[in-house]
Amino acid sequence: MAAFAEGSPCWADATLPDLRAGERFYGELFGWTFTEGGEGTDAGPGFPRHSRAYLDGRPIAALVAKRDGRMPTVWGIHLATPDLAATVEKVRGAGGTVLTGPVAASDAGRSATVADPDGAVFSVWQAGERPGFGVTDVPGSFCWTEVYVRNADAADAFYPAVFGYELQAPPFDAGDFKAWTLPESGRQVAGRAIVGDVLPPEMPPHFLVYFRVGDVGDALRTVRRGGGRVLVDRQEIPGATFAVVVDNQGAAFAVMDGASAADGEPAGAESARGEAEPPSAPATSADGT
Repeated sequence: MAAFAEGSPCWADATLPDLRAGERFYGELFGWTFTEGGEGTDAGPGFPRHSRAYLDGRPIAALVAKRDGRMPTVWGIHLATPDLAATVEKVRGAGGTVLTGPVAASDAGRSATVADPDGAVFSVWQAGERPGFGVTDVPGSFCWTEVYVRNADAADAFYPAVFGYELQAPPFDAGDFKAWTLPESGRQVAGRAIVGDVLPPEMPPHFLVYFRVGDVGDALRTVRRGGGRVLVDRQEIPGATFAVVVDNQGAAFAVMDGASAADGEPAGAESARGEAEPPSAPATSADGT
């Protein structure tokens, strides 16, 4: 079973008002299948209804039912930690906010939802029996994430303080973008960008989740056919094309073909890149893990 290095993206979930509509949209776009015939399950007291998504039998993501109409319709990212309590204290010490948790998801693991000093929300996951993604960086799976902020200096202090990242500029002109590199392996796992560089400036600080596709043009046609829309049309970076889209319920995410957003190695688990042993029945945390 693959272990994700500290600070590596290990899971993604979308909070949606209609699980069935989400299953239709993402099933058509990525070829995902879902547990429980699309009805979702109850993980236990206090946990929302959800559907687990699979690609060729491997866990990919979760769709989580909104329990309150005031909740945002969004994709969220989970970052791995070996010690949730210590990471939560680092979040507080670096100027972030703990929104929920820590909370246990049965034997699957423990999670907390936090926000950086700019207000970008993410979750932290300490794995138990379920490490997270069963596969990454293949068509239909997670391949990258980056946080969009307004205060670059605050973000560049916060995330290294919490996860030990080293900041690295890409080998091409990307404005004020910085990649997050794991200190021990040198692997680039995520990045920091500025709201307004690519996305509309009125968008709040947030994490953007990327999924690998075979061809961005084909993916955009499928998005539109499924009732979604294109927020940022095709953008070229060396060796890759990406676009930012919104699903049929309003959750934004990105699709990418070619190389990964930084150096082509977004996965934090050595065996996660198309080779991870899939959990037999991944449990879902309060955030869908």
